[in-house]
Amino acid sequence: MSMLFRKIKDLFDDVAWQVWYQDTFDRECPRQVEVEGVGLVKGLTELWARHLHGTIRPDGQKGFSLFNLWCPQNHQDIEIIGAMAGQVQLRQWIFGQNKSRGEGDYSLLSLVATVHGSLIHNGQNSEPILALVRNSNSLQDFKKRLSALAKI
Repeated sequence: MSMLFRKIKDLFDDVAWQVWYQDTFDRECPRQVEVEGVGLVKGLTELWARHLHGTIRPDGQKGFSLFNLWCPQNHQDIEIIGAMAGQVQLRQWIFGQNKSRGEGDYSLLSLVATVHGSLIHNGQNSEPILALVRNSNSLQDFKKRLSALAKI
């Protein structure tokens, strides 16, 4: 891991977070905390994993699960925002067609989450990441370009 990525992770090490789940099919099902912890990059990794695996289906359609990351100490609500085509491609790169959430490429998820943390620090959201996915020729090309987004 590069020094820049260690610096980003260290910057957010003490941020408490909760990943909230909402079932949009069963409107009577209450929203609930699915997982919580400390360290924004860890929380963003959990958010991306759940969003890509639970909200985005392998066929590219949207599922009935919604997730957001809540950071209580600064009242920040974080969602995955950006082009659906980018979300579908990133899901494919991380989970393929048949992998369970636990079998995904967590090194790539961690990289995406770290860059997302840097973007949040700079007042941005996840859109630049998903635009980059769409504009990359391959997974290797995406990984090379992704680190350029991580500026703090």
